[in-house]
Amino acid sequence: MADKNPMDDMLDGLFAEAKADPRAQVDMGLMTRVLDEADRLQPVAPTPASAKPLNSAPRRPLAQVLYDILGGWQGTSGLVAATMASVWIGFSGADSLSVESFQAVISGDAEYYLSDLSGEFSFDSEEG
Repeated sequence: MADKNPMDDMLDGLFAEAKADPRAQVDMGLMTRVLDEADRLQPVAPTPASAKPLNSAPRRPLAQVLYDILGGWQGTSGLVAATMASVWIGFSGADSLSVESFQAVISGDAEYYLSDLSGEFSFDSEEG
């Protein structure tokens, strides 16, 4: 059993003495007034007739909902740019891209430039 603090015994004695004192008893009239005031100040629940139905919000078009989910014009423009880049890479560079070249780029063994992938991506610098 845990050791009991001697201060606990002293406090228990003081609380018992205060409880037995007739001056510490609360007047029943005061208690009635306090409880009546507390009941009066409690919030009142709305009646079912005044409550709004759950689906009272106007429906928004699906495109507007998706636009808001993506983050407005900033998120949508980033998604469009990424989509167009992937379409361009998918159609134009599929034959020149290989797993080995991606592994070399990821591991940092070699540097690859866009012009190194194939001759089709190089720029002509001839005059005239």
